[in-house]
Amino acid sequence: MLVDTVKYKFSNYSIFLTVVLSVGISWFYKWNYTDYPLDFMGGDAKDYYSGLVSIFITHDFTSQTGNDWFLLKTNSGTINVHPIGVSVLLLPFFAIASLLAGVFNFPMDGFSFPFQLLVAIGALVYAVIGLVYIRKLFQLHNIGDKTSSIIILLVFFGTNLLNYTLSEAGLSHVYSFSLISIFLYHSSKFVLQRENKNLLSAFLILGLIVLVRPNNILILLTIFMWFKSFEECKQFFRDLFKNKAFYKASLLAISIVLVQSLVWFIQSKSFFHNTYKADGFYWLNPQILKMLFGFDGGFFIYSPICFLFLLGLIFLFRENKFSFISTSLFLLGLFYFFASYWAYNYFDGFGIRVLVDYYALFSFIGAKLFTHFLGKTLIYNSIVFISTLLLFVNLIYSYQANRNILLRAGMTFNKWKYIFLKTSSEYQNVLGGSNELTPYSSKKQEVVLTSEIPINEAFNFSQKEYGPTLHFDSIGFHSRRIQLKINCKRQELFLNASKDALLCVALEDGETHEGKSYTQFKLNETPAIDCCDEREYNYTANITADFKPKDKLSVYIWNIKQQAFLLNKLSVNVYNYNFQIN
Repeated sequence: MLVDTVKYKFSNYSIFLTVVLSVGISWFYKWNYTDYPLDFMGGDAKDYYSGLVSIFITHDFTSQTGNDWFLLKTNSGTINVHPIGVSVLLLPFFAIASLLAGVFNFPMDGFSFPFQLLVAIGALVYAVIGLVYIRKLFQLHNIGDKTSSIIILLVFFGTNLLNYTLSEAGLSHVYSFSLISIFLYHSSKFVLQRENKNLLSAFLILGLIVLVRPNNILILLTIFMWFKSFEECKQFFRDLFKNKAFYKASLLAISIVLVQSLVWFIQSKSFFHNTYKADGFYWLNPQILKMLFGFDGGFFIYSPICFLFLLGLIFLFRENKFSFISTSLFLLGLFYFFASYWAYNYFDGFGIRVLVDYYALFSFIGAKLFTHFLGKTLIYNSIVFISTLLLFVNLIYSYQANRNILLRAGMTFNKWKYIFLKTSSEYQNVLGGSNELTPYSSKKQEVVLTSEIPINEAFNFSQKEYGPTLHFDSIGFHSRRIQLKINCKRQELFLNASKDALLCVALEDGETHEGKSYTQFKLNETPAIDCCDEREYNYTANITADFKPKDKLSVYIWNIKQQAFLLNKLSVNVYNYNFQIN
């Protein structure tokens, strides 16, 4: 018997508690933190948001407001790597923000306080909608109110969904999470009840899912997990293809997706662009273990409760073998797909952020685990206890990520171990080094520039702010992206003498002598715990800029506090990862 209409009291309390606690946590993590200005539209978020600014603020849709490395110039106009979907979903909130900005005389620039506030509210609203539909999905499948209420709290506060709702509200992930939660509910309900209104709802949401993040069309494959047997599945599709509503629903979804093509045509006079041409996949070399268990963003390292949730597959197998096989194959395919992407850590995020979109699915699997042990008090309480511990670990992770204790990219085991569960201000901004992944290329790239400082005798930085510099007077090539592999050996003369030293990379225009790009990171990956052996570091750093042949490139150490340590080696190899989008 379906219980979709039964009111789940404790689940509603959990959702209400989520809203109340979110306001407090957001204030603590973001709004009341004075070290950095409030900004929910920085980084990639600026690009997702650019459609609204271009249409309503600058009134020039062919000139996007975003990050240079995501704005692609064509012969007819400028397009954005990121799709228009987030801008569409935030449109009502943008309209309210515009009204408030006008009434209270804030700058009408799309980024002033009312716009920041409404993006934050918008993200929380969509997160709550996602949680509501997880509850509805649980009701539909007879998962009890108690289990539903616990899972709702765990999936929000126990995973990096918390971060991508409250701290990085302008990114696409909370919106995708919300839409996928709705899709799972309506697609499941259509399979169970065969009502065309659910079919239309599912395809409408599917269109929005693709408009927000095209890769998430993969969620369509979850349809198989709602069947009990292969025969039932075959009969469903026979009936589906005879159903006129299916074709109307498909046309609806396609119409929504074509909004992106219309945007591209307005901007560039072309209906289609492969905006990810420079960011490919290594299909024969997926980094699944690193993506799941690596310390540079690893999914189960930074959202360990999802690993616990996956144990629910055992009980799904006992309950419905066909659903178990379908769900397991989908998850394996999902992991393979995302791990095949060249940047399997997904850049400077907190955890593997692309999997945040699918947390409704992980919640459903986790609910099977909790439901199975519901009547077994000792085991059930043990699982709840472990889950609570993992929830608090996530809250600490989130705090660390928002206080620059935990690096968003380039984490290693040693860095993770050094700051694990540390929240004191003395751990802020102490991690250094640079461990960026090699950019995508269909063929192996050779060294285009190389240099090493000839150090016959170790250079002593004592009382010196700068030392020897690796300098290229002209790089000799055009590019949009390069990678530097830097090798450095240093020896401290007293403990933590080089703690504040920075390794810097500067690009200067060869004609105007203006700075074009600048990158810096701490010389030491972690503060030293002993003295005074020689330490060797190998860094990789990716630089995206408009490189021209006469540009000058410099690599040097900035010893800010002029403390005493020896430089025994400094060398660099430069690789050209140029790309052409259009």
